[in-house]
Amino acid sequence: MLRAVSGVFLASILLGCSGGTGVTPAVYDACFNLDDCVEAATRCEELVVEFAGLEYSNAICTTECAAEGAISPDCSRALIGRPGSCYPASVAGGASDTLICFEPCDSDASCLQGFRCLGALELCGATPDTCPVDPLDAICVPGPF
Repeated sequence: MLRAVSGVFLASILLGCSGGTGVTPAVYDACFNLDDCVEAATRCEELVVEFAGLEYSNAICTTECAAEGAISPDCSRALIGRPGSCYPASVAGGASDTLICFEPCDSDASCLQGFRCLGALELCGATPDTCPVDPLDAICVPGPF
């Protein structure tokens, strides 16, 4: 019995989960300011994404990163089990080109409410060759609720 409990506790630490009744990622939650984020987060990054002719804005708890690309070793794991993706904040309408961790996703259902799952084509339009988002990667960005 103790071994099973330890395994659950270890899994929650590896996934970056906090205590409480629900599972919460260490980063990638929506925020108003850094005080809304868990201690592991170093930024509350405001993002503004245009999609289908509409503009969506939200902010995420996140960290800076250096290993750019999908499945960055610098980024916390997301609820889907993969480490986050490291891209410039500007790819999702951030105010700078600072490299930050984004929550990876497989579909809109992989993202928290207020976010949607978009890939390089949706984020960079007709110029995916110059897009910093890996062609086979997708990240959670502000979207319809």
